[in-house]
Amino acid sequence: MRVWLVLLLTFAVLPSLDLWVSALFYVPEKGGFFLDQNPNLQAMRQGIWSSFNLLVVLILIMGLHSLISSRPLLVPGRIWGYGLSLIVLGPFVLVNLGLKSNWGRARPAEILAFGGDAVFSPPWQIAQNCTSNCSFVSGEAASAATGAILVGLLLWHVVRPEKRRLLVVALVAFVVIAASLRVLKGRHFLSDVLWAIVLMGTLAQGLARVFRLGKALPQVTKAALVGDLRALWADITQALGLGLRRVSAVLRTLRRVILVAVGRTIRPILSGKSDLPEDR
Repeated sequence: MRVWLVLLLTFAVLPSLDLWVSALFYVPEKGGFFLDQNPNLQAMRQGIWSSFNLLVVLILIMGLHSLISSRPLLVPGRIWGYGLSLIVLGPFVLVNLGLKSNWGRARPAEILAFGGDAVFSPPWQIAQNCTSNCSFVSGEAASAATGAILVGLLLWHVVRPEKRRLLVVALVAFVVIAASLRVLKGRHFLSDVLWAIVLMGTLAQGLARVFRLGKALPQVTKAALVGDLRALWADITQALGLGLRRVSAVLRTLRRVILVAVGRTIRPILSGKSDLPEDR
């Protein structure tokens, strides 16, 4: 709640802060937001987005495995349910389907101050300056924050206590870099990325109470994760083996049917007899 109040007051008292920060990266002589097409930054952005997608796939697979596996698993299924809920309700529903599609805030590169034709609007003002995929809030900053939260929860009891501070620093740096890329490329205002992070943090806290993570998180250890990954691999190989055996059985049956059919067709011909009726 304090973070909410600080952000609300900051951008209420300093409404031009967004413009001032974006102007730091806008140079008309270099084509505007000159870092937008920088290949190194593009590669960094792609790496961040790919890492989030990989995390989504991993959590989805582990969540499905916890539902259908007959083996005793060590990581509580609610952990994966929490992860999927945060991903779906956060970056996808709240951010992309909710705010970005309806808030109407134009991106920095689209407003008059930076060579565009749209009007600047404060972060919490619903506007009509954009029709879809708008600026408030940043989807990539929300995804980075969501990914950092989930990785932090999964690894908190995996790393040694003395290494947890380093883990936090690394995850915070990851989110800061992902958010900064959107600002310096002219795709989002400072308030867009800050509110994306705060909203995801608030949602994560609320869902943690719903899923009662307090008792479940200590069970997410290195041994538990490794054990469940091995169980997943065993279930996959077992399913593939069963599938191959079933396919093999079908092929053997089909082979016998074909041989019988061919034999019944060829045998009368070789013996000079035919089951076909004579012409009348």
